[in-house]
Amino acid sequence: SGEQIRYVIPDVQVRLKEGDFVIIINEEELPLIGISPLFSKLSSEQHGKETDAFVQANLQKARWFIRSIQLRSQTLYKVVVAIVEFQRAFFARGPKFLAPLTLKDIANQVKVHETTVSRIAGKKYVQTDWGIFELRYFFTNSISGSGSRGSRYSKVAVKQIIKEIIENEAKIMSDQDITDNLARKGIKLARRTVAKYRSELNMDSSFGRKRG
Repeated sequence: SGEQIRYVIPDVQVRLKEGDFVIIINEEELPLIGISPLFSKLSSEQHGKETDAFVQANLQKARWFIRSIQLRSQTLYKVVVAIVEFQRAFFARGPKFLAPLTLKDIANQVKVHETTVSRIAGKKYVQTDWGIFELRYFFTNSISGSGSRGSRYSKVAVKQIIKEIIENEAKIMSDQDITDNLARKGIKLARRTVAKYRSELNMDSSFGRKRG
């Protein structure tokens, strides 16, 4: 392949230790920023009105920028804490227990705007006991399409369950077989929805699947 290999470095780690979740921000990924000693020295001296104004203005900008980086890190931590609270079953038991969750749910919990949560979640990765996931992975609608207020089953979780059903069954299963299997688990889906999810999983229909 001629594609460039892209390595993902997690921004956050979430580990289950002694029955509780530990959240660690990857400090190595945060930029080391400080104010030049030259500007600090110039700010304590008198060099004329124009020079002093220039120094003070740029010192203020630098301090604001450093503070914004710190606040972003703090907000990231708060967002991850809130996600872990909403998705405790996932972090403890794996992907098929991912619950429906919206940006609004987390925004309300952290007390920030939804766009802030969206911006924080963009291109951020979290390392879990189940692998590395993009932070956006944890935001998913319910199978009823009503955000987090619909079914308690998320689309991602149901897809994982469908995948396990297909892989674990000894016999070839039709979409109706899978639909009936899900119903026995308390997950009610239309057969056409099951077919759609199976297609998104890149798993062929019963007529195309072959067992080794």
